[in-house]
Amino acid sequence: MIDTPRMPAVHDQVLVEAECDARVVGFRAVVVNVMPRALWLGLVRPDSQLEMLRPGDPVALTFRRDDVGMVAAATFLSRLGLKQSRLFAIEMPSDLRLIQRRAQLRLDTDCPIEYTIVSQSDIGSAGLTGEGKTTNISAGGLQFMARAPARETVAKGDALELRIQIGSDAVLAEADVLRVEDGTDLAPDGRPLPPPRSPRPPRTLIAVQFVAISDGAQDRIIRHIFALQRMRREAPRR
Repeated sequence: MIDTPRMPAVHDQVLVEAECDARVVGFRAVVVNVMPRALWLGLVRPDSQLEMLRPGDPVALTFRRDDVGMVAAATFLSRLGLKQSRLFAIEMPSDLRLIQRRAQLRLDTDCPIEYTIVSQSDIGSAGLTGEGKTTNISAGGLQFMARAPARETVAKGDALELRIQIGSDAVLAEADVLRVEDGTDLAPDGRPLPPPRSPRPPRTLIAVQFVAISDGAQDRIIRHIFALQRMRREAPRR
């Protein structure tokens, strides 16, 4: 069981990731003040890219916690003090999650995906191909759903080559299969579906972790996540 504070505190070290000028950048910062609705952060070292952030821009947070971490999503509020100050404010995150290791923000999205088994497990079949749609994605891995029974897809331990269609771009990656489960009676978020009137066609949920992916491909995934965050935050205002 993880035993660590679940809320940000003064002196916490945090990685703040944001999109600046169509590039994903990271700011190393320290929590200097905890407010009811905001966190004040200070950069570990000056970074002129901070001036490119605007109020409402989405940011991803990773707090350091000894052997575990804590991740969350938030929005940038403002810089504090003079123009070149290291201080800035973000909204107090409401979705803080503890993790056993450094992980990236994961978001629900349905991107077409194709896979090829390149190294089989004991029950896998090298060379087998298939396709599906992602249910969620992060810069470190994803989960996708294939419209086939589990025995006709992949097995835990298989090594895959992936082709993920994100908008007009194709992202290529190599990944290991972490988990395979029957998804016939599950919604994409894992919740059970109500009993059907007739049998549903078989579906399989497959979770993978990237083991080889270029910086450019990873950057494309992160920018896609930030774009989705921004769109979903702005949707109620329209």
